[in-house]
Amino acid sequence: MSTTPVKTWRETLAAVLEWSPVDKGQIMMLMLVPVLVQYQLWAWAVLQRPDREELVNVAALTRLMWSEALLAVGAVLLIGLGRWLRRHWPDTLWFQHVSAQYYTLTLCYLGYQVGMNAISTGIVLLGAPVFGFIVMNRRVIWPATTTALVGTLGLSYCSALGYLPYAPVMVQPTTPASELFHLNSMLGFAAPHFIIILLLADQTLSWWRQREDTIRELSRTDALTGLNNRRAIMEMLDKEVARTRRHGPPLAVVILDLDHFKKINDSWGHPTGDRVLQQAAQVLRQCIRQTDVVGRYGGEEFMIVLPDTTLEGAAVLIERCRAQLAAAIITADSGETFTISASFGLVGNEQNMVLASEALIKLADDALYRAKAGGRNRVEIAAAA
Repeated sequence: MSTTPVKTWRETLAAVLEWSPVDKGQIMMLMLVPVLVQYQLWAWAVLQRPDREELVNVAALTRLMWSEALLAVGAVLLIGLGRWLRRHWPDTLWFQHVSAQYYTLTLCYLGYQVGMNAISTGIVLLGAPVFGFIVMNRRVIWPATTTALVGTLGLSYCSALGYLPYAPVMVQPTTPASELFHLNSMLGFAAPHFIIILLLADQTLSWWRQREDTIRELSRTDALTGLNNRRAIMEMLDKEVARTRRHGPPLAVVILDLDHFKKINDSWGHPTGDRVLQQAAQVLRQCIRQTDVVGRYGGEEFMIVLPDTTLEGAAVLIERCRAQLAAAIITADSGETFTISASFGLVGNEQNMVLASEALIKLADDALYRAKAGGRNRVEIAAAA
């Protein structure tokens, strides 16, 4: 039985940025079909009204309904073409160009029929390109946006100069009732564009922010151990040093190095060495406090930052870490078990709170080397004078 989770419609929409070029091209047709259906329903409802002659040009509206039906058929055929292309050439870009131009020209035609100087025209001209630039290829959106602007301005000026009738489907409102009908119609035409663009933009940008957060987190995390990487732990140390200088609570820094790690790799292999690093990271994470921070400093070295901690308190905590590491049992791929240990260099700044991060690291590093020279598996304390 497959255990692949089924994506919700929200997750599918949100992942639109990773869709293939052909799938993205189908978005415009999937947006256009509901719009054409809405225009058809509006036209049918208007034709049922007894006062239809006062509201619309019945002959022009009837022709528009036939045109809309043909346009809907064209949109459905393009969707079918897109579904075929996604199986054979999913990365082809020309389909996006065709879909974008079809979408643009259709909306220009519909806008001309009901009136270019309407709220729906403004929403489409503003919203569609913005969403398009987020989702589509910019080489597709620029030509389509140009077509929309040229078409809208051209039809508007032709109507203003008398070459074309303005809004041939609509009758100029002359009564409060017809004014209200006209306003409600324009709002109704705008609603599908507004809702669809807003919904898609919201889900896409939410997914985008989530992905950026994930990437940011991954850039700060060591892939093997799951701890903070060197960059992240150094940033946290700098932050705590700055806080110490401003507010005064003492800070302790620890650098530890796993003993004889090269020998572990040579004897048991690198997969076992990786397992040692992972288990050491787990032990360190479990024995420090929630306010403390641990990271992989490099290779088999780790750094622990202990905010608001005196040297005496840090020594107790780090001794507990040392003992728990020494008690950890590692199982090699062969099934054999062995233990590990680590040497620790600890420094506190309670006697000199203006020390920079580099100075604290140098003192902790020197203490670490003394711990190794003194027999390993021990904690050596450096005083920051």
